[in-house]
Amino acid sequence: MVAPQHTQQIMKHFAQTLAVAALLTLGSCSIYHPQTVDIPLINHPGDTRVDAALGVSTWLLPDVITFGGTVTYGVTEWFAVQGHLNYGGDNIYVQAAPGAYLPLGEHGVLEGYAGYGFGSSWREASTSSSDTTGTGTYAYSGHFGLPFGQVNIGWHDLSRAHIDLAFGLKGGAYLPDYQYNRYNADGEIMPERCSHYSTPNLLIEPQLQFRIGGEHVKYCLRLSFSWLSDINTNGGEHFTADFLTISNGLTFHF
Repeated sequence: MVAPQHTQQIMKHFAQTLAVAALLTLGSCSIYHPQTVDIPLINHPGDTRVDAALGVSTWLLPDVITFGGTVTYGVTEWFAVQGHLNYGGDNIYVQAAPGAYLPLGEHGVLEGYAGYGFGSSWREASTSSSDTTGTGTYAYSGHFGLPFGQVNIGWHDLSRAHIDLAFGLKGGAYLPDYQYNRYNADGEIMPERCSHYSTPNLLIEPQLQFRIGGEHVKYCLRLSFSWLSDINTNGGEHFTADFLTISNGLTFHF
């Protein structure tokens, strides 16, 4: 079992990470970022995992910071339910999914979830000084739906450090409805600079997860990648999607 001092160091590191993130003022310029939903590795009825994490997403440069939480519960010997929420000041995402799990020996778990996610983002800011159309402001807002299925496989409580290793693969349909408006210095809308995006995309989103700590509290690191079939090719100059999210946080096991 990991010493209490080790768990305290993990929690101190997490608190310091949150404090640094709170000082950052990076704004969102993306209408989708990869989700870092907990891969719980549920393995028995009553198994409960509560996860809290900080995520940073990037396209060319980091542009989205989110705080998120996931709760997963093993209802029966094979059935589980999961809910997730993350929020970043000008973006929000929530999803719910029932699922099934199958223990594989003493440490392995195979999971499958199918659910629906809903997200929204919004922003209003001044145009950059390098914009050739002059000073002014821009604003975009909208939302998306995300029906999905996900398969997870992993191993839990390896060695005395209670290490968890897991891989998840999500597939679904990204269904956006976003509007971008551009205004001149007098606050008048510039129709020729406005655009709308509502093209459905195929989404593929793999995720890697590593956890270490005690029996009931573990530090967690996740990498999540996403591929969308249309947006980064045909979204124009106003609409992009991030391809990578890195998150770290704490997972509580009850």
